[in-house]
Amino acid sequence: MAPSLLSNVCRCVLVLAVQLASGAQEANSDRQELVLESGPLSFDGEHNLFEVKAPRIWQGDLHIAADDAVATSVEFEATSEWRFAGNVRIETGTAVLQADSAVFTFHEERLAGGELAGAPASFEHLDPERTKPATGTAEKIIYDDVARTLRLTGEVSLQRDQMDVRGCDIIYNLATEGFSSGDSDCGIRLRRTVRDPDQPDDATPQ
Repeated sequence: MAPSLLSNVCRCVLVLAVQLASGAQEANSDRQELVLESGPLSFDGEHNLFEVKAPRIWQGDLHIAADDAVATSVEFEATSEWRFAGNVRIETGTAVLQADSAVFTFHEERLAGGELAGAPASFEHLDPERTKPATGTAEKIIYDDVARTLRLTGEVSLQRDQMDVRGCDIIYNLATEGFSSGDSDCGIRLRRTVRDPDQPDDATPQ
């Protein structure tokens, strides 16, 4: 079988398997369908690892994409760890996270959490009621899907409205757009930024 045809077959089988597993539980669960699409896929039997090219994962408003991934399992109903590398992009609701690499854990067809790393890793969060998104960068970003928080560590920079926040451990809440210190030994420096000269004189900061 030609490599390109094998790749397409692998992709179709993976998508179908995940959809069937989700469909079987649909009557007894309110979980959203989790779908994986990918390019070529191979299995390392010696180390029990799946190597995936161009992985794309969807579940509700969550979308994960990267150049490559290594996974302990492609069956999301079991606990599995996914290591993404190259142009990692996560979209969740109105937030977008980008990193050089990321490690995500799935359990019972749900994303349990993830850790992103980069030089730096970054996020952008645009609330529909605001005209300017909140943005941040850090060496590492820990994403908690249940708590809806981002924990930024390392050299952290966070911009929200006219505030510029710096520190080494800051927790940003995606639900409330608030933030707090993550480590009591890690202080925060906050300053109000100078207004954009292109902003109208009568504009009032949100």
